Amino acid sequence: MLQLQGTLNEAEALAQTALVMDNASTDWFERAASNLLEREEVRFALLFEGDTMVSGCPQAEFSNLTGRELKDFSYSFTLAKVVKDVVIEGPSTMEFDSSGQEVFLFLQPIVKDNVYLGEVAVALERGYVLEQLGLENLSEQGYDYELWRVEPQRGAKEIIASTQAGIDFSQAQKIVFYLPNEWNLSIQPRFGWLSPVQEMSLIIVCGLLAFLLLLLFVLLQRTHLLRCALKQTELKDKQTGLYNRKGFTINLEQWLSSGKDSVILFYFSIEGYSQTAQLVGPKAEADFLGSIKERLCEYIHSPFLAGRVSDGDFLVAVRERMEERQQESFAKGLALELLFKYRLDGQKNFLMPRFQYKRCRENRTGAEAEINELIHDYYLRVSKESPVRMLTEKCQQLIEGKSDVVFDEYTNSEMLELSKTFNRYRKQVEQLAYSDPVFNVGNRLKFFRDANMLISYDKKRRFSLFCLDICSFSQYNELFSADVGDAILHEVRGRLSRQFGSYLYRINGDVFLGTSLSDESMESIAERLLEMFKIPVTVKSISFSLQVRIAACQYPSHGDNPSGLIDHIQSALRFAKELDQNIVIYNDTLDEIVRTETHILHRLKDAIERRTLEIWYQPIRLLQSGCYSSVEALVRLPDGKGGYFSAAQVISLAERNGIVEQLGDYVLSSACSFMKQHGEELGLLRMGINLSVQQLLVGNSAAHIQRLIHDAGVKAEQVTLEITESILIQSIDQAAESLESLRCAGVHIALDDFGVGYSSLNYLSNLPVDIIKIDRSLTRQILTNFKQHTLLKSIVDMASINGLMVVAEGVETEEEQQVIAASGVQYIQGYYYARPMQEEELIRFLR
Repeated sequence: MLQLQGTLNEAEALAQTALVMDNASTDWFERAASNLLEREEVRFALLFEGDTMVSGCPQAEFSNLTGRELKDFSYSFTLAKVVKDVVIEGPSTMEFDSSGQEVFLFLQPIVKDNVYLGEVAVALERGYVLEQLGLENLSEQGYDYELWRVEPQRGAKEIIASTQAGIDFSQAQKIVFYLPNEWNLSIQPRFGWLSPVQEMSLIIVCGLLAFLLLLLFVLLQRTHLLRCALKQTELKDKQTGLYNRKGFTINLEQWLSSGKDSVILFYFSIEGYSQTAQLVGPKAEADFLGSIKERLCEYIHSPFLAGRVSDGDFLVAVRERMEERQQESFAKGLALELLFKYRLDGQKNFLMPRFQYKRCRENRTGAEAEINELIHDYYLRVSKESPVRMLTEKCQQLIEGKSDVVFDEYTNSEMLELSKTFNRYRKQVEQLAYSDPVFNVGNRLKFFRDANMLISYDKKRRFSLFCLDICSFSQYNELFSADVGDAILHEVRGRLSRQFGSYLYRINGDVFLGTSLSDESMESIAERLLEMFKIPVTVKSISFSLQVRIAACQYPSHGDNPSGLIDHIQSALRFAKELDQNIVIYNDTLDEIVRTETHILHRLKDAIERRTLEIWYQPIRLLQSGCYSSVEALVRLPDGKGGYFSAAQVISLAERNGIVEQLGDYVLSSACSFMKQHGEELGLLRMGINLSVQQLLVGNSAAHIQRLIHDAGVKAEQVTLEITESILIQSIDQAAESLESLRCAGVHIALDDFGVGYSSLNYLSNLPVDIIKIDRSLTRQILTNFKQHTLLKSIVDMASINGLMVVAEGVETEEEQQVIAASGVQYIQGYYYARPMQEEELIRFLR
């Protein structure tokens, strides 16, 4: 930094001299620069007063730059003005330097009392600067190095110097410094931090130690297990392999005394177990008791203790943090695992255990006390409950919207039959609430329920989601009939059912969602689905070749809840449409895009709320008068890194997230306020403002827009609302009334992007517009494509017949300007005349 900012910064002395000279003629600079240019390493020197270049040396090569503005040079020239400190750019080739040499550019602002007065630019040859930095000394001492910087506008990595390409610097020592752009220097020993001999020796020693430790551990473990096995035989129930009452109490006491995690205690009692066991016989009872431990292990994935405290009574302790609702769901699921199924007199029957649960106290009263309290609470509750009241409460729970109510907890045969009837009725109601009656598959609500159940049973188990959308499905309903469309969807549902079974859902129109529990890769399943739809669908002897798009994501990698998963898979499906790809698997890139869009959306909302969103303006030239009679307002959202987000991306995100009306109102109010304050002074007759179709189609939109214009204090005739041609054509019926109302009020309507692909000269007379703006895609071919030239003239002629004004957009060269001006257009907009600019710059430009 000392070399770059001090020793090598030849521009600093010239800037100090310029400050002393204080607006004298530039002769002094030419003399000083000539002396400097006698050194071989100095390429050129430039002097700026304010934003204007006033002198360049050598004059033979750079005097033609005199009079150019800062904005005509690279971004670093403007950056020096902003930061009011030296800016170093390079190595790079200056576009105005005919020699094409790579140089380091030193930009020293001239500042007095913290006010920018101008700047001095001095370019030094690349080789000289790198030699002065002394990086080769590092190489001679056995180090690899890499010097790079972050390109200020694109944020890309730009390598300045390196020992050689392809070296991995992930383990290097790094330092970051700012000039004011971000520069980085990475250094590492050429042969690594450890020599190969040292590494091998370390590996061998560690391997031997690990082997000895492992051997010792195995011997100790075997001894410990043998001792534990002897002790455990006294604490186990022989029929189930679970703990007995004593063993469960001892182990629970150890859990409670450790005080590590929350412990939930469950008690299950199978009423009528002893009588039933005598009826079914010892073999059936032994089969039931012998299967309990395995079923508990499959169901419970957290650390747990289980014990059989009497014939049909069981205790389970789980070390996990659960909310009240989770505890109840867990107890119900565990009760199903302890269900005693048996066959008697040729009929299937079952006994459902009842349960009680509690969270063990934080003050740790002791295991025995906790168990006694839980069992006491159970019998106290059972003594107060009646089967009729329980049925009534469960019906009330159904009315309140609970979906996990089960009527099967009774030993009385008549009540048991009644509960079965209620269960059948509940399932019928659920079928209506959670299924698509036309296609007999689950709906969006059923997906959320099923996904929540999968997650609650096993939060670590992965499952994949696949979303399938039929491209341009509406054409089948429009060209044929709704019956044909339904028949196609029935066939699609049938094919997808073979892959997803009961985990298939129709979530919207022609969009299906499937859940796969298979360990097969998402790519493989998606390819198989795509192959499945290569076979045409036949309806009423007509074959249809369907084109589908498939998006996929996975739990828990891409979301830990159903809402997050469905948001991500719909994002992937949207990107599949935008990229025109058949398959898109949600990945880190999409996740980064989603995070970026979320960041942009947050900055946009904040900018609108704080009213800091920037509005730039691009002048439009009226050829007849040679004056700039109107401007177009454009949104610019800063990215916080010295640049701006894409306007198209910002508007698209606003439309997708329901804030485009707020954005549109902000732009309209801001642009009209600027027109009110400066329009007459600057000779502006109209202000062009882009209008989103969502703004136009909202109820009472015309009155709302007129009110905003009126509140800003400008006349309706001073406002031109621009709407994209493709959007207008697609929404003409809905938008026509609002547009006609605005036109009657005096507002001008412009058809933007004319010529992109929807254009038809025949409908110009029928559209509610006053102005057409010819898209850049047409004007950029005007010099090379005779047909485009002819089309431009036809558009101008037809517009003239219909009394429309024509604006040509995207004109960048003098040749384009001359040809387009000769075609008869009234207005020209483009970089040839002016780029979009901020308010202050526009005011200076027009003045």
